[in-house]
Amino acid sequence: MPRFFKKSAKKAGSPPGLQIDAQAPLGTQTDICVLIYSKESLETHHLPNIDAVLPLIQKEKAAWIQVTGTNDHVAFSRIGELFNIHTLTLEDMVNPAHPPKFEDFDAYYYVTLKQLAFDPKRYEISETQVSMAVMENLVISIQDKPSPCLKAVEKRLQAGRGKIRRGGSGYLAYALIDAVVDHSLDVIGQIASAVESIERDMLEELNPVLLEQIHRLKREVIFFNKQLRPVRGAILSLMKSESPFIPDAVIRFYADILDHVNHILDAVTSLQELLSSMVDFYMSAQGNRMNEVMATLTIISTIFIPLSFLAGIYGMNFKFMPELEWQWGYFTFLGGMAAIGGAMVLFFKKKGWF
Repeated sequence: MPRFFKKSAKKAGSPPGLQIDAQAPLGTQTDICVLIYSKESLETHHLPNIDAVLPLIQKEKAAWIQVTGTNDHVAFSRIGELFNIHTLTLEDMVNPAHPPKFEDFDAYYYVTLKQLAFDPKRYEISETQVSMAVMENLVISIQDKPSPCLKAVEKRLQAGRGKIRRGGSGYLAYALIDAVVDHSLDVIGQIASAVESIERDMLEELNPVLLEQIHRLKREVIFFNKQLRPVRGAILSLMKSESPFIPDAVIRFYADILDHVNHILDAVTSLQELLSSMVDFYMSAQGNRMNEVMATLTIISTIFIPLSFLAGIYGMNFKFMPELEWQWGYFTFLGGMAAIGGAMVLFFKKKGWF
């Protein structure tokens, strides 16, 4: 189950921090986009390398550096040199399997999150790692593949409405974290809709396919919980941090994010319980159906027991048996068997056994 436990690419005994991978696969060039903005203006630049960023940064304006792709370790090493980012942080940035966390350094603070997406056809959750290093008037965001959450925040910057243009790097970091968490709320809503759909189908007809779908969703909900639960600890650590790059005015917004995370985790717990109860209901309904079948078969067998007894007696090859030469014996015997069977059916029906 590699999605629940991913083997680290780092070899045992290797030194800590980012290691330059000279054998990175071709076609993994890092894409760099820089947004320079203030209350009055916004500039967007797509750059060939990270060194081209420095001439664009201005003290009176905030900057958002978007880095897409994590395989170019040389580029990340250069990012560490230019912006004084610790090599351990760089190692976490290029590791897509790293769980969500918050770390506070003297020159910046670092947050990594998981953006999740749900495929309603395959009942499967995919993940995209979103990391950011936040400094004075500068946010460096890293994503292993394009993120719709970051695009949504970028559109807000382009629109220039609200506080995002004048809030600086601290507010931009909050907006990015809030977008990722709110997207998780949408994902859990999609999963809940899928669960409700399966529940309705179960009430109409039991089908082994439904049981398979329930087990898939149970697995994905567990995976969702694994990816989101560390976010609560990361937000709490961020709120308790004394980093100068987290304005006091923004702390109250993180309290709102924490409420959203708690709400999502409560929904995850409810879904886990609901899915477990659906499995119990399915197995119980299957058991009841089997009991009904067995009851029907038992009644039929019980009716045929005396009939088989009579047929067995008159099937014996004795020469001298009563009624063997009687003209109406055959029909009388069949009528007697029918009467016995009908009487037993009426008796069982009166008892309410079927």
